[in-house]
Amino acid sequence: MTLDWYFGATSLKNLVKNYFRELGLLMNQQKNFTIAGIRTDTIGIGDINQHYDCVHIPNMGGYRFPKISALTCNNLIVSPSGIDEVILGKEVYKTEVDWKKSKPVIEEEVEKWKKYSPRFKAVHVVTNSEKENMIDYLGVPEDKIHVIPHGVNHDIFKPPADKEECRKKILAEFFIENSPYFIHVSELNWARKNMLRLLEAFKDAKDAGLEHKLIIVGKNDPLVYEIASKIQDVQVLGFVSEKQIVDLLGAADAIILPSKHEGFGLPLLEAMACGTPSITSNTFSPPEVVGDSGLLVDPYDIQDITKKILEMAKHESLRNDLSKKAFERSQKFSWTNSAVQLHNLYEKTIPTGNDSFEENLDLAAYRTLVTICEIHEDLRGKAIPNLLEFNYTRIINWSLEKGLSDPDVSDFLIPFENWLRTKKECVLN
Repeated sequence: MTLDWYFGATSLKNLVKNYFRELGLLMNQQKNFTIAGIRTDTIGIGDINQHYDCVHIPNMGGYRFPKISALTCNNLIVSPSGIDEVILGKEVYKTEVDWKKSKPVIEEEVEKWKKYSPRFKAVHVVTNSEKENMIDYLGVPEDKIHVIPHGVNHDIFKPPADKEECRKKILAEFFIENSPYFIHVSELNWARKNMLRLLEAFKDAKDAGLEHKLIIVGKNDPLVYEIASKIQDVQVLGFVSEKQIVDLLGAADAIILPSKHEGFGLPLLEAMACGTPSITSNTFSPPEVVGDSGLLVDPYDIQDITKKILEMAKHESLRNDLSKKAFERSQKFSWTNSAVQLHNLYEKTIPTGNDSFEENLDLAAYRTLVTICEIHEDLRGKAIPNLLEFNYTRIINWSLEKGLSDPDVSDFLIPFENWLRTKKECVLN
């Protein structure tokens, strides 16, 4: 599995972490396959990737095609996530300049998909909406596409024991007066997230007597801060920790995500797992994710968004009913289930051999340790390029002492924890 570590999208990093950890744990249970982590930008270098029975790129953001050299890999599986730029064009760009710059690149990448995607072993998408988009806009053969939804970690994202106390506590952390609120999880691209319409709809709701606040978390463009500062009861918090986002989601009366396009809408699922209903778009993937546990809106209709905000705010019985449905529906999704389905896909599409599991586990663990040295900020550049001289004892010790508790790399080490301890014992003895 490839690990792309040099992009700005935290959500894409989290995808590969969760998939790798759960597939690694499944590897230890079934012992009929091994999984190694390699960097995406090493694909196609020499013949290294021919040594793998399968190369899976699990977190491809947007429309960009893999490097053509990736097609030389054995049994290449790709997981593209959201092609809103292809479908909606300049609608999801913040400026005309950005759109004009990207348009020829998009056209070139789309041609690659149409020409080369039949050579993939499989294309993994997360909703039926995404499947239809891949067929219609990228020309991916339908028989190559497999729908396997994302998951959620129910040990982390879960309803608070006491919603009122949770709300008081988390708002106090940000010096915000205690009151009911809605939450929006944003990103730098406010155009795709439909932020301007959301803010206008919320302002109209306030003018109509809404008492709730709107809390916005995640990376944001300066324009959002500027507009939000002029609207009563809008708080833009920016980046928050995982613990804080869990509390903020769990204490909210609803998540509002009226995006023009979502490839899946993971914040919706995380909110559902916390027992929080949603107000979200009636188009593309969100309806598949939330089902009947939220209120759907036309993302281009400000009045519709305003109406649903007021409806959710005014009717406690509606919120309670949707909250129960949201939590129950979220139980159908987990990273473990996603990993099992991916493993089933591997078994269906890739020939299995009779190689020794223990020997392959050694290779997988050593390869992953090298990759961790290449992607971790404190280790990058210190790894010796010549693997014959690489100090595995040092990195094994670091992995046990620090790595397993380091949020950047722990998910890639958890599947090899027993292996790491065994190797350390061998050295000591």
